[in-house]
Amino acid sequence: MHRDGASASVDLELSARPTLHQVVDKISAMLAYWDAEQRCRFANRAYERWFGVTPESLIGKHIQELLGPLYALNLPYIERALRGEPQEFEREIPDPAGGPSRHSLANYIPDVIDGNVRGFFVLVSDISAVKRAELALKESQARFSGIIAVAADAIISTDEEHRITIFNAAAERVFGYASSDVLGRDVAMLLPERLRERHRRHIATFVHEASRSRPMGERTTHIVALRSNGEEFPAEATISKLELGDRYLLTVALRDVTERRRMELEHEVLAEAGAAFSSSLDCEQVLKNIARVAVRHLAELCIVDLVEGDATLHRIAVAHADPALAPACERLEQLALDPRRILASTAIATKQPEIFDDITDDLVVTLAQNDEHLQLFRELSPRSALAVPLVVADRVVGAIVIASTRPHRYTPQDLPLVMELARRAALAIENARLYEAARQATRMRDSVLGIVAHDVRSPLHSIELAAHMLEQQLATSGTVSAEHVARILRAIRRADRLIEDLLDVTTIESGGLSLELAPVSLERVVREVVAAHQPAAAHAALELAVIIEAATVVPQVWADDDRLTQVLENLLGNAIKFTPRGGRVTVAIEQRVDEVIVSVTDTGRGIPEHDLPRVFDRFWQATRSKRQGAGLGLPICKGIIERSGGRIWATSRPGLGSTFCFTLRTCAVPPGTVDRDVVAEGRFELPTKGL
Repeated sequence: MHRDGASASVDLELSARPTLHQVVDKISAMLAYWDAEQRCRFANRAYERWFGVTPESLIGKHIQELLGPLYALNLPYIERALRGEPQEFEREIPDPAGGPSRHSLANYIPDVIDGNVRGFFVLVSDISAVKRAELALKESQARFSGIIAVAADAIISTDEEHRITIFNAAAERVFGYASSDVLGRDVAMLLPERLRERHRRHIATFVHEASRSRPMGERTTHIVALRSNGEEFPAEATISKLELGDRYLLTVALRDVTERRRMELEHEVLAEAGAAFSSSLDCEQVLKNIARVAVRHLAELCIVDLVEGDATLHRIAVAHADPALAPACERLEQLALDPRRILASTAIATKQPEIFDDITDDLVVTLAQNDEHLQLFRELSPRSALAVPLVVADRVVGAIVIASTRPHRYTPQDLPLVMELARRAALAIENARLYEAARQATRMRDSVLGIVAHDVRSPLHSIELAAHMLEQQLATSGTVSAEHVARILRAIRRADRLIEDLLDVTTIESGGLSLELAPVSLERVVREVVAAHQPAAAHAALELAVIIEAATVVPQVWADDDRLTQVLENLLGNAIKFTPRGGRVTVAIEQRVDEVIVSVTDTGRGIPEHDLPRVFDRFWQATRSKRQGAGLGLPICKGIIERSGGRIWATSRPGLGSTFCFTLRTCAVPPGTVDRDVVAEGRFELPTKGL
């Protein structure tokens, strides 16, 4: 306090003004006056409240008596005050009662008159509450900063002018900017330019809504954000607002969902691709399906080429996500191109994928093979592309090119999904080709069989006619050997049987075997076939018998009479053929609940266990000998029995013989009903594959 003129003592001045003295005593701050010798001349009642000492007891005492150990800390301030320099500082004052210390703000104010310092005033204010508030604020800010700093999501706050005020470490990682690069800048810099106006409208709407927070983007879609390198990426974000009077602060919590979206996309694409590839066995249709899947999920443009057997490149499909560009795609698809000047040329040559992260106009001009090609390429305007070969068993069967017309650039992270799509597409193409090759082979085989049947049958008919003429001559003149005539007729019947077998196999494999199912007396057919084979069995010194359970009336079965006879003749003929002299062949009939089991058992050499699963394969025989046929009898039996609704199987014990069994439905069961149960006794395994 600076004053001019003579000064009376402070205590006399205050005592002369009792009203002022009372006011000073009521203030919460400590106020005292200390003379140049640092002795108290005045103190208000706050000293009693703070230190527990009365103001009267302080008068005349040295300040050191009041401060005690704190005197040394305050001495520099006292000395500067006595030199006429005002002092202000903060200090902790212990509570005499043992309570918490008080945080105070002390002011030492020199009392100067005519340039002489008579003493100094001391004003000490309790700022503990302020300090506690400041400390709480700092702690709150520290906790908030710590949470923001360690948050896994990008946290971005903006003021009402859309300037970035907070940009945490996660945001730095996600966007590729340092915090210092973006603070104070418009948040729109983090969005693709085409979306910035929409973002501003979204924010304007949100600011005036009652809700305090909401997701950004639609429920089923992601927002698109922009990294510092220009790359766009999908993200999920929630925005919240804090109103401060007529101002507001906005905070966005954003999560990069690139990897999650990549996994979702992979599952979606491959699931759709599987359905598309399995929908057709036509090679070209498979390739068109590839293009449709690609432009639906991975690109705006897709080009698919097929490599023919002579290494000729054939463009199969060009598709674009924009239907308006369909005419351009169709023209590019029909355009004859040099395989060395296409985007996929290197991928086809090296069998390795290639990334075109930036398709410049110079590259387009280089690849263009004529003016029309250049015009089409510019019209479709690809900006980045992936070229992936379609490879099967180290052989390139084609290539797929997917291209983006947007700023998005393909990276190595995009390759695995496209390569897996290409792998599946290549297998689908190969399956389609194999299917077509199999159909062609079947057609050729059927054609050959038809030719063979026609060409062989003609001379056989001539032989048969001649043999009948000889037979007639023999009957009238007796000059021709009956044995020779019989031999001719047997040869004819064998040849004709072979032809019939070939035709039957073809019919069965094509699914065209037609049976006329009707009630048939199984016992009658069995006895007729056995009777017909009695001479052959007798000639081979074999015992041939029919076994039917005693007191059993064999029911009628659903069968084609002629085809059932053919089955029994084949089975019985094989049994006689492979049974040594002196052996036994038995035909047994056993009735079950709704079916009849017929078995043909021999005492021949038997069939090795590892050969049993193949006995019904066409053209296959367990043991080769001059007495065997073409290996078609058993496959034909299988086809006939299964077509009749029954089952057929074989069991064998090498050295002891074999048994061939088949079942037929009794007439009590509607025809066409197929039982897939295994016979209860487990004597056979149900065949799982037809011809």
